[in-house]
Amino acid sequence: MNNLIIDFGNSYKKIAIENNGEIIFNNQYFDFSVIELQELESKYSFNNIIMSTVLFLDKNLENYLHSKYNFIKISHKTPIPIINNYQTPQTLGGDRLACAVAAHTLYPESNCLIIQMGSCITFDFVNNKGEYQGGSISPGLNMRFKALHTYTKKLPYLCYHSTGGLIGNSTNESIQLGVANGIILECNGMINQYKNIYPNLKVLLTGGDFFMFENKSQHEIISIPNLVLVGLSIILKYNDAKKN
Repeated sequence: MNNLIIDFGNSYKKIAIENNGEIIFNNQYFDFSVIELQELESKYSFNNIIMSTVLFLDKNLENYLHSKYNFIKISHKTPIPIINNYQTPQTLGGDRLACAVAAHTLYPESNCLIIQMGSCITFDFVNNKGEYQGGSISPGLNMRFKALHTYTKKLPYLCYHSTGGLIGNSTNESIQLGVANGIILECNGMINQYKNIYPNLKVLLTGGDFFMFENKSQHEIISIPNLVLVGLSIILKYNDAKKN
């Protein structure tokens, strides 16, 4: 049986189809509506669908999913296989929760720090008891470039390209180094802080911009680009098992 897994982020809409633990389709869209869904239906069959979204969902799509499928839209009320200790669970993004579920399922005996690098950079912690404790949120890669341009009069709006060093000898290079080094130092600093408290910490890295930190970490990290999709799949199967 195929499962459809949907992750609507701020930048892209990620879609995967899973069959017995194997991803048989994986793509990302700028727009995903009933039209795109029907195109998938013409090629694949699926009964169970799970969605995480940080956006206001198109009601036509949501109604279509509810009417045709066993559909789960992640919320703070969705049963999950870990304990959620977040004090405002109704405001917690489903992507962050899915990552915590995936991390604890993959490494159940470890304390885990998940770094998700997308529109925002999120740090999330789940302990070895399966208790999600929360984390932190800061601006992501493109948001930093955009802020420098938007809130100044003359700085250009740049896109990231790989660079190195400490001292930029032009404005463009100074921006590139400032943004990139700022993120690298932030991530390494956060890992150091967590490891001071939890020495045997597992650090998982995911998100669309994971590549820029993957080889810049001072510590061993585990890169799983589609960790959100992994977590959503686990939650879907957990809920399916509860019904049977």
